[in-house]
Amino acid sequence: MTQSDYNQLLQNSFDRELNERELDQIHDFLLQNPNELADFEAVDQLLAKLPDVNVSHNFTSLVINEARCEINNLEKSDKIVDLSWSRFFTSKYQSIRLAGAASFILFIGLLVYQSKLSQDRLNMAESVQVVANFAEMAPELLSDFETINAIDYSDPIDEELWAALK
Repeated sequence: MTQSDYNQLLQNSFDRELNERELDQIHDFLLQNPNELADFEAVDQLLAKLPDVNVSHNFTSLVINEARCEINNLEKSDKIVDLSWSRFFTSKYQSIRLAGAASFILFIGLLVYQSKLSQDRLNMAESVQVVANFAEMAPELLSDFETINAIDYSDPIDEELWAALK
């Protein structure tokens, strides 16, 4: 038997009663390892020196009553927490909820507007870059830009004159 097997058997002894075969294995291991035997006997002697504790005859009922009190206290504290949150959703706080919702919607709207504005600025910067590159390559094409730009702001076509020319 190895030290880990011995430790496992000791752990099992805390959880359940050991059978005869397991007790024999522990006894054989202790006979083979005098240091472990000395430790085992020292613990046994210390436990033997402990005084017996007088437990009241209704110890079990006291423990059960104490456990019930703890459970009731936990249930009451859960109800208090639930009540504090449920009070927020009553009509008393409706104006606060509406103000919070309006603030949230305004914040989202501002984020969307800022994103759109930023995207428009990026598009404008890209188009300026394209025009600048085009102007570097062929400056003579932009020589009549002022005249072409003025056409947009001229008077609209006279419909009667246009009809007569046809």
